[in-house]
Amino acid sequence: MKKKLIEKIKRSAIKGRLGDFICNFIAVVLGIAITFVGSDMIQEHNKKKEVAQALQLVKSELLINRETIEEMMKMEIFNKEGACYLLQYKDKMNEASSDSLNYYGYFPFQSQGFLPVTDAMEMLRASSVMQNIKNKELAVEIIQAYAVIKNAHLFYEGFSKAKDTAIEKYTSQQEFRKISNENKSLRETWEFAFRIPEGFAAMRQISFVHDDPHLTYSHYMELIDKTITFIDKEYN
Repeated sequence: MKKKLIEKIKRSAIKGRLGDFICNFIAVVLGIAITFVGSDMIQEHNKKKEVAQALQLVKSELLINRETIEEMMKMEIFNKEGACYLLQYKDKMNEASSDSLNYYGYFPFQSQGFLPVTDAMEMLRASSVMQNIKNKELAVEIIQAYAVIKNAHLFYEGFSKAKDTAIEKYTSQQEFRKISNENKSLRETWEFAFRIPEGFAAMRQISFVHDDPHLTYSHYMELIDKTITFIDKEYN
């Protein structure tokens, strides 16, 4: 009887230790699982935060490029309108408005270059951030936006090169070099320009390099605006 009691006590002790072991084991496993889940959640949060910060830089850069495209549009339209105005009075420059002549000034001889800003996009491509953008449609949209920026600059460069080539042909004429040393008024300068075939050709070239620059540049800016809105929707 005493022996059976001792065996029962031993079995109870073993069961107790086994139960404690199982409880401790489960606690350890759960702890490890929670640690891994927590670690994954932290990593996921950090990734999302990193993507959000990077895309804010991209957004700022897109806004800068949009402003540049708008400036290019204004510059080309100003040149086009100026050339068209002068062509209206090519045979009667004395009738041209003094205010308008002063407004357009010597625009054909003035050039302005523009450069795209792509630092944030290059950083995005060089890092793993681009891969961590969950919405792949947004990633594609961003890539396309920078392609639009490139196209806008190529569009403006096409205008600038055509204008510069035409003006260079005019300014290389001996007659121009001669008058450039004389103290001519603005009105007299344009009267003289239209007496030389190269001067007339330059004004014509500037007036029709692009048929509707406002339409084209506006389209580029709309595409950039669309991308900015997409970024705000996903990460704001």
